[in-house]
Amino acid sequence: MNTFKTLFVCLLLIACLETQAAEQASVQTKPNIILILADDLGYAGLSSFGGEGIATPELDKLAAEGVKLTNFYANSTVCSPTRTALMSGRYQQRVGLDHIYFHCEMDKGFDANTNPSMAKILKNAGYSTGVFGKWHLGSGENYQPKSHGFDEFTGFLDGNIDFISKHNTESEVDWWKHHKPSDEKGYVTDLLNDAVVEFIDKEHDKPFFIYLPEAAVHVPMQAPNDPPLRTDDFYSYKVDNVFPKEEYMRRYSGMISSMDQGVGRIMAALRKYNIEENTLIIFTSDNGGERVGVKHGKVNGNLRGHKVTMYEGGLKVPTLFYWKGKLHGGRVNDETMLTMDLLPTILELANIDYQGDKPFDGVSLASTVFEGTALTARDLFWMHRERLVMRRGDMKLIRSTRGNELFDLASDPREQVNLAKQAKYKSLVNTMVLASNNWQKNIATGFPATRTIGEPVKTVWPCKRDLKQFNQGKKYRWKNGVGVVE
Repeated sequence: MNTFKTLFVCLLLIACLETQAAEQASVQTKPNIILILADDLGYAGLSSFGGEGIATPELDKLAAEGVKLTNFYANSTVCSPTRTALMSGRYQQRVGLDHIYFHCEMDKGFDANTNPSMAKILKNAGYSTGVFGKWHLGSGENYQPKSHGFDEFTGFLDGNIDFISKHNTESEVDWWKHHKPSDEKGYVTDLLNDAVVEFIDKEHDKPFFIYLPEAAVHVPMQAPNDPPLRTDDFYSYKVDNVFPKEEYMRRYSGMISSMDQGVGRIMAALRKYNIEENTLIIFTSDNGGERVGVKHGKVNGNLRGHKVTMYEGGLKVPTLFYWKGKLHGGRVNDETMLTMDLLPTILELANIDYQGDKPFDGVSLASTVFEGTALTARDLFWMHRERLVMRRGDMKLIRSTRGNELFDLASDPREQVNLAKQAKYKSLVNTMVLASNNWQKNIATGFPATRTIGEPVKTVWPCKRDLKQFNQGKKYRWKNGVGVVE
């Protein structure tokens, strides 16, 4: 009898240990996810995507050992709308957004209680979650990172800040550490890199989700060790237009280099804990490069346009996937993809079944990225203010104050020949106009639903700033090789 009891206890113990091991294995097989979103990084912002005079060895290494997505588009040509699509997996017009959230409007923002939210979904699936960088999805308490399920937040709420003084678009210090306002000193990108590594040190033994929305390379243009451009007695939104080409590119390259070095530090942290092979890394940008960057550094390559425009240079962005041991390195994928596709992709790769009642507009990219299969053909849409773009296959229709423009991106990737006026394309233009009208009618809510395409309505900055009084007549100038305020 004693022998039987002993055997029974042993078998029970073995069963418990096997169950515990299976549960631990299940947890351990959930991939860590690191999602890096550069700000205003054009299609040629990395050397692996053709950047001129730009060194990004760490990101280039990920591209060489991962998959380059050469036909990836941001959901918008400006930041908040793209970030909304990223977090929700849906067209941002569904939440009534087609421009940006303003920092001073505390009652407006992306609501995680009424929309799918990436961090909330992952947190509910057992992930530790952290966001490090630019938020820009609403500054009111109900819209801040904590309300989205982020365990950790270090960064800023507004659309951009001074990389040294941390002054935002209202000339207020906008820096948060552990969800609380902070007076932490240092260069913004370095501080974000520090915070990410600290998070990995703390959370490496469990599945984690890191969202790293970089401040770079948004204005104001500041490399490490540059002086502040916004201070307690002077404010300017941007001064990059006064820099000569050499100075602009020095600053731009310094900002890119700091971001790239941060990727190197992240990779070192993953290897330190032997978790690189269980970590998916995605890198992309929120929209194309700005006009001055196009002028000085061809940051969008040969693409037409820049940030805010609806041409390829405003929408097409460098994107890559990296997962050691899971992705065959050195591959290029030219399937047409959007930012809103990333959430359903991440959920499939993490084996998370989405149970929300609001379906995604994005589709999972897992099979095309990992297996090279073609995506099912679909019409795609972009809308910013009074401008609406539709893409059907290689045909791209732009509707704006300029009228209708139709381009065949297969034969005319630089969008030089407008086919809309040619008789043989009249029927296609009419069909695409009707389809895009129906899309707006069925998708858009709030102000985007009231827009008349082609008729501009000026967006008034709601935040009161008397810059003339604040700056007391002072201006930023470039004199004798240095910037001065006088």
